[in-house]
Amino acid sequence: MKVRLMGDRENQSISNLGEVGGAGDRHSASEALWLRDRALAATSSGIVIADANAPDCPIIYCNPAFERMTGYCASEILGRNCRFLQGPDTDRTTVAKIREALRQGREIQTTIKNYRKDGTPFWTKLSLSPVRDNNANVTHFVGVQSDLSEGISEVQETLQQANDQLQTILEAVPGTVSWISSDLRYLGVNQHLAKLHGLPQSAFVGQDIGFLAASSDFNSFVVEFFAGDATETVKELSALVKTDGGQSAGYYLIVAKKYDQGKAACLVGIDITERKQAEEALVLTRKAVESSSDAIGISDANGTHIYQNQAFSQLFEWETAEEFKLAGGISAVFADPAVAREVLDTIAQGYSWSGEITNRTKSGQILQVLLRADAIKDRTGKIVGLIYMNTDITERKRTEQELRQSEKRFRSLIENARDIIVILDEKGFCRYVSPSQERILGYPTAELLGRSVFDLIHSDELPMVNQVFKGVIQMPKVSLGLAEYRVQHKDGSWCVLEAVATNLLDEPSVRGIVVNCHDVTERKVAEDQLLHDALHDALTELPNRALLTDRLGQAFARAQRHPSYQFAVLFLDLDRFKVINDSQGHRTGDRLLVAVARRLLTCLRPGDTAARLGGDEFVILLEEINGVDEAIAQAKEILKAIERPLYLEGNKVLITASIGIALNTEKYQWPGDILRDADIAMYRAKALGKARYEVFTSSMHTRAVALMNLENDLRESVEELNLKYSIVNLAGGAVEENSPQGEIDPKLDRPKLQLDTFKLECPFTVYYQPIVCLKTGSVIGFESLVRWMHPERGLVSPMEFIAMAEETGLIMPLGLWVLNESCRQIIKWQSLNLPVGNSPLTVAVNLSGRQFSEPDSIEQIKQVLLETGVDARCLKLEITETVVMEDGEAAAAMLSQLRDLGIELCIDDFGTGYSSLSYLHKFPINILKVDRSFVSRVGETGENLEIVRAIVMLARSLGMEVVAEGVETAVQLAQMRAIGCEYGQGYFFSKPLDSEAATALLRRSPKW
Repeated sequence: MKVRLMGDRENQSISNLGEVGGAGDRHSASEALWLRDRALAATSSGIVIADANAPDCPIIYCNPAFERMTGYCASEILGRNCRFLQGPDTDRTTVAKIREALRQGREIQTTIKNYRKDGTPFWTKLSLSPVRDNNANVTHFVGVQSDLSEGISEVQETLQQANDQLQTILEAVPGTVSWISSDLRYLGVNQHLAKLHGLPQSAFVGQDIGFLAASSDFNSFVVEFFAGDATETVKELSALVKTDGGQSAGYYLIVAKKYDQGKAACLVGIDITERKQAEEALVLTRKAVESSSDAIGISDANGTHIYQNQAFSQLFEWETAEEFKLAGGISAVFADPAVAREVLDTIAQGYSWSGEITNRTKSGQILQVLLRADAIKDRTGKIVGLIYMNTDITERKRTEQELRQSEKRFRSLIENARDIIVILDEKGFCRYVSPSQERILGYPTAELLGRSVFDLIHSDELPMVNQVFKGVIQMPKVSLGLAEYRVQHKDGSWCVLEAVATNLLDEPSVRGIVVNCHDVTERKVAEDQLLHDALHDALTELPNRALLTDRLGQAFARAQRHPSYQFAVLFLDLDRFKVINDSQGHRTGDRLLVAVARRLLTCLRPGDTAARLGGDEFVILLEEINGVDEAIAQAKEILKAIERPLYLEGNKVLITASIGIALNTEKYQWPGDILRDADIAMYRAKALGKARYEVFTSSMHTRAVALMNLENDLRESVEELNLKYSIVNLAGGAVEENSPQGEIDPKLDRPKLQLDTFKLECPFTVYYQPIVCLKTGSVIGFESLVRWMHPERGLVSPMEFIAMAEETGLIMPLGLWVLNESCRQIIKWQSLNLPVGNSPLTVAVNLSGRQFSEPDSIEQIKQVLLETGVDARCLKLEITETVVMEDGEAAAAMLSQLRDLGIELCIDDFGTGYSSLSYLHKFPINILKVDRSFVSRVGETGENLEIVRAIVMLARSLGMEVVAEGVETAVQLAQMRAIGCEYGQGYFFSKPLDSEAATALLRRSPKW
């Protein structure tokens, strides 16, 4: 007997399953057998042939239409009983009738509900016919299944009854059936499997699947199946089965499907070792073709019609093949001759053709049919005939399309939704929950079905949810929103959801309350983190000024309610912190600040607050103290804790602190007042030698008076500046025509500066720090830095008076004077023809926040440019990013006006602000100046270099250039060059210089 696999549908022939008669008979019947074989393979009706004498009537043949109809391939079908297509709701009565017909060996026609491989149901019309041998004994059964429309309501109602017989069917399956747990132990087997191994069914329960040592392939398959994500699979495996004579080799088709959320699986094995002889298939082929409900016609290689089945005769109304041949053959039924030519030409060339076409019957009736046409080839590949199958699909296709589209839309909406979709009954019990629930809340679907959703909601939100639910019940088809509420996760944690609920209890297709739940847990976590970040210092994680101010406000409120309540504020500043920063780097400085913060926390009592205001300034709020002595004792403890040696970066670091103490009294009304006085006391402690504390007293106002005197001196100096240098029109007014300092420029009708001859003593002077092109190593410009020549103290650093000038508004005339002096110096340098490279020398002038926000600043800058005659391209204005971010829209407008003047704009101290990246692309900026805190942290190993590199890349992507401030070493210079930074500035090149020293530097034309 010849046995061949049946997977290659193009080359498979029913006739090759066995030999028919002698050689002469085979020769004479060859062409007809091949034609019938191709007809059987090409029909759109599903055809199976089962062995009537083998246990459980296994399938020994199926045509391609049966594969397409069920979704299973031939290798998954052969050797199995057709009941594998049945589902839990397949009508048991119908199944019993089929089994009785099989037992009696008679024909039966019925309608039955089956399931495709993908789980979708389909109704078929089943024609089951017996095949008998010459002795009238039943040898096989031929089953022909025609797919019916899915909407037959009478059948659907009938097919709802049969779940209780599933176990009986599985037990009756002649193949092997086993139930296995995910820990690879048998939960049970059917009688057939038990008998194969000569054991009772109970002997398998609890045993490891390898206890029989029957198949290592089977063991590996089960392990891989449970380890994978697939819920069902099919595979052919080899196995050894015990027999009376020992063991025999077998080959099984194993169908496995998981259940119980993947904790167990059912495995069905069909013995496929024996193939039926081909001679049986030849007889069965004719029966199958004749029984097909598809209209099947066959032509010879010349296109002459030679065969048609009964369905063909009925569909096209030609009773015999001879009559149809005389009418013109297959071309006669095509309504469109062009389509007929296309089809016949295609198959004549050996190709297949399929599609929906319009046909015409003998009486002229028009049909919409599904046509599949194929060339029939012999073993050598020669075309010996043509086969064409026609199925009337008009009504069925319309119904299927509508159902498919509706189901697809619903399934896509529900199954792929990111949100949780829940359907509740009127009491809040869960009737349906979408698969996304398990991803978000972690519950198996079965665990939630039938459970009240109110069991999962946090008790604090239950009243709100109940109220909304009542409103939904009272207002059908109205969607009500449900604000944030907490739902318990499977692991006990809480998820935050938002929801919209709609009452669709009256909708026949829903009959429930549909709740669409959106998971906002991550957003809430992010909001909480943002709130934390907004109220805490990023470096030390201590409360920042905002949170401290809030807690001080609460302390003031308690003090007003309870007069006996007393609290104290300790203002702490580290001594010589700058020295540590400068000597050991900012990284060490940051670690020191973190260490100090931790030590402060160890000194606090419950309820106290330690906050970092910035830099090395900390504030401690002591709640509920008993007078100043307790505050002093706490300050001493803090001083001792801070003075303990620290070991940072392998170095021993000693640090001390100065503390100012202020106790609340009736005179304080605002948190800022007590902070101010604690700050004053802290500065007093520093003045008295540091590493100590001082309690604020009224006598400390002396220092405040001194600061006020300094402010007065600054004001007088600025007024003197206005008086002596009124020629620059600091107030924006015109200069008298007879002024000795200038003459009238007839083109501008305004005073013209005599820059070369006019010199007077001035309380301020401008210093210049060079900016170096890192590519050439040459000076390409300077940054202007103002210095104050105090009549008593001498040269005063900007650190002592710029902030005061900014606060008092004196920065306006002072800044305008610096701008004028810088422009004057540009003109002077340009007149000296100094060697400054190919580009003109530039000077960068800082524009203060007050100047930037002043509406008249643009006009004043224009005035300076006109009066000095300087080319605007030689002037750069530097603005700190904090100033720019205070009012983004106003800043953008201001910067655009400055750019329109031709002035280049720089963002100073870039990287120290709080929102630079989100706004940077909106501003017309030319240059970013990387704050020295980033550059100075770059060590020899390149640590922290990535931050500067990222800024350079960001600037380059936005069309900007970068100046690295704070370049202090050759290593830093080399690293800035390596990352492509255009310019550098810092003490490595030069300290700020007065105009004469800067001129001398230009004359030397140094290269770095």
